[in-house]
Amino acid sequence: YARLASLARDRGARLVLDTAGAPLAQALATGVAIVKPNRRELSELLGEPLDTEQRCLDAARRLVDNGQADTVALSMGADGAMLVTSAGAWAAPALPITVASSVGAGDSFTAGLVAGLAQGLAPEAAFAQAVAAGSAALLRPGTGLALAADIALLEPQVQARRLA
Repeated sequence: YARLASLARDRGARLVLDTAGAPLAQALATGVAIVKPNRRELSELLGEPLDTEQRCLDAARRLVDNGQADTVALSMGADGAMLVTSAGAWAAPALPITVASSVGAGDSFTAGLVAGLAQGLAPEAAFAQAVAAGSAALLRPGTGLALAADIALLEPQVQARRLA
């Protein structure tokens, strides 16, 4: 991933990265457009506990401030998710849904965010779409990804708030 991050940077492309461990650290050393770790992955990367919203926010901001990522989209399981950019930060609680399977939720979250940004949505609107997409995937048993109809039903329920 580090080589891919370098190639993307050199060509003016924007890399979206969802990985963990050494490949995550190596790619962030080069810098990426969007990184989507979960709380455990970010905690392991930084070697510190991320057991509060403030610690999660501080950790994500450090990646942005250090030029390691333009955007950090942090998934926090039952605690929801967080989006951090140089322009601001937002958090949203998890939606109250019955989970059929968590497989594909992170991928659907990432896809919802990228699709929203590609459509020209403001970061906070793209984030709400991402939370809805990740939540919609939780409704599908097995390896099913989010369905557009489910995303549309869930998105109005997302309560994203701007963080200080």
